[in-house]
Amino acid sequence: MATFRSWVQDINECHLCGKSSIEFCNSCQLNLCVNCVSKHVDKFQSLSHDIVPFKNRKIHWVFPECKLHQGQRCEVHCQDCQTPICIKCCIGAHKHHDASEIVEVVEIKQQEIRKDIEEIETKLIPEYKKINTYLQGRLTKVTEELTNTEQEKERLRTTWHQEVDNIFDKVGIAIQAMKKSCLENVTAYQTKIKNLIEEMTQAIQENKQFLKTTKPLDVFNYKSNLNKYRNVTKVSVKYPSLKANIVEGKELSIEMGETKALLAHTSLSNSAVDVLSTSQKQLLTMAKVIADIPTGHKPLRRMVCVGENGAWIIGSNKTISRVDIHGCVKETVVTNCRLWPDDISVTNQGELIYSDCNKRTVNIIRTGQCKIEILITTPWDWIPSRMHCTRSGDTLVSMFNGQKKKIIRYHGKKKMQVIEKDEYEKPIFEDGNFVLYLSENNNGDVCASDMNAGVLVAIEMEGRVRFRYDGTPVRKRDQFSPRNIVTDSLSQIIVTDYNNSCLHILDQNGQFLKCLECHGLNKINALSLDKDGRLWAGLFESGKIKVIQYLN
Repeated sequence: MATFRSWVQDINECHLCGKSSIEFCNSCQLNLCVNCVSKHVDKFQSLSHDIVPFKNRKIHWVFPECKLHQGQRCEVHCQDCQTPICIKCCIGAHKHHDASEIVEVVEIKQQEIRKDIEEIETKLIPEYKKINTYLQGRLTKVTEELTNTEQEKERLRTTWHQEVDNIFDKVGIAIQAMKKSCLENVTAYQTKIKNLIEEMTQAIQENKQFLKTTKPLDVFNYKSNLNKYRNVTKVSVKYPSLKANIVEGKELSIEMGETKALLAHTSLSNSAVDVLSTSQKQLLTMAKVIADIPTGHKPLRRMVCVGENGAWIIGSNKTISRVDIHGCVKETVVTNCRLWPDDISVTNQGELIYSDCNKRTVNIIRTGQCKIEILITTPWDWIPSRMHCTRSGDTLVSMFNGQKKKIIRYHGKKKMQVIEKDEYEKPIFEDGNFVLYLSENNNGDVCASDMNAGVLVAIEMEGRVRFRYDGTPVRKRDQFSPRNIVTDSLSQIIVTDYNNSCLHILDQNGQFLKCLECHGLNKINALSLDKDGRLWAGLFESGKIKVIQYLN
């Protein structure tokens, strides 16, 4: 019979009362004091007890008492029932069951325990110690780096504050210069007026003398100065006003004349970035077409700028072509669409994606690979239409189910946001046959052209409608028909008016800035911005692309 020594060296205390023990029950493997011997025997009268002096104890296994047969201990393990049994059980209820000695089962289990101990001691603990050492090093490094980052942040705080002070100093200098100039001009004009008043007063006195004279020749020689006095014009004092805009938590801006400063809170790769910039960029009084690109596609359905002076385009076939600013085809991709891709876009890593409305997918062509991968599969019964790749790496997909419309934001394959209802649980978009065109502004607003309602709608990151624009400031012959949308580096929103062949330019708050019209800008069906901030407008019927310079 196997023995074990796991607790041979235990302190010599009575297992029942804790006092010093001088006796030992070999049967039950318990330390006992003189007073507890009788208590122990009386409590387990059905079992035999071998009570010996503590020094004569024998260490061995203590088998459990059988619950069915009084006075019997379970030295066998029933493999079928997975329970300890006694000898009487073996010839009774468990007669035909497979059985093993409990000691054998325990020895097998102990072998597993020894292997576990060995693996933990020789492999796992050393491995975890290495990880712990690595993590400790990382903690030290992270602490050091973030401490340096905090110090750099404070340095930048000082620099930014100084930059803001410099901006306001410049604005102050401009105001002082304007004040001095205006005051000098007004003072000079005031002196002139005072002199003329004195001159006219003197003239009155002289003229009165002519009325009193008796000499005809004096009267005949009189010359009137009224024309001189009548031609004096009122002074016009013009100077720019100080303009400021504060959108709490999002934007601060100040403008005085040609000096403009902007502090905007935007999102870049899921991190908050505050960008302080001064810009002299302004809308040109007259936009100009600097290139007229023939594509050979009639009609030209979609277009998106890529790289330097290039764009991906699609017409009425399965092929997506990349052309340069001269119209030369540089690359082609043949899709597996039934007719043609519904829309195309380019990720912030320069990879081409397209939507397939028949298969309900958004597909991607990896850089340097010809293989087409499925990036997104839209929900059942929802068909993808237009797309936009955001600066943060998300993909916005507008989709429809019959007359219903919504926009879903994806990060990779994961659905991040559904834009369908406002904060009052009312539909944001009008039901109808037209699809939603969309873009994302620098402040995180999702801008969508809802042709069914005849409006451009801006939705905040939290899903609230920020504003709706119905084209009222531009009164044209036909009703406002918003389609393609882009947003530029100044956070201006540019939307095509398909029916009226023009572009509406708004600021990020939905305020109308300008209506852009150029000769030959008919039926704009595609719109994109290149790296130089130039507009590429694709014309549906002629298949041409007009590159437009609209900023100075």
